[in-house]
Amino acid sequence: MSVIKSKRSESQMEFLATARKLQAFTIHKCVNTVPKRYTFYIGTHLADSATAIYEWVKRGNSIYPLNSHEVQMRRDCFLKAYAELQSLVSQIELAHEIIQFDPNVLGEWSSLINTELKMVKAVLKADRERYKNIDTENN
Repeated sequence: MSVIKSKRSESQMEFLATARKLQAFTIHKCVNTVPKRYTFYIGTHLADSATAIYEWVKRGNSIYPLNSHEVQMRRDCFLKAYAELQSLVSQIELAHEIIQFDPNVLGEWSSLINTELKMVKAVLKADRERYKNIDTENN
């Protein structure tokens, strides 16, 4: 059954798709915008960081906790993704100082990052509520 477009809301799994878009966008910009002489100093770090973000949210999402240890493992993955997002912002700022990206590129990049930051925070908050009684249920 389909939902009227105006009544649709954001999927809870949208953080995976956004992380993947961020990864693809970053790699594309590194390949097409970063001059070759800066590839190993800037481009590689940006692409690695965006890839790490996707990998951490994918890992975190693959954990279905049954005990408090697994809850912590899942939380750690999302916290690492969040920290990597913050790091990516700093790396983009440095790259912009050196390369001077187009303002539209920076706008789209920051929009993807901000969206992903909000979604990862929302996952952490939802998990906190969802798994707060996991040890009491298993004992």
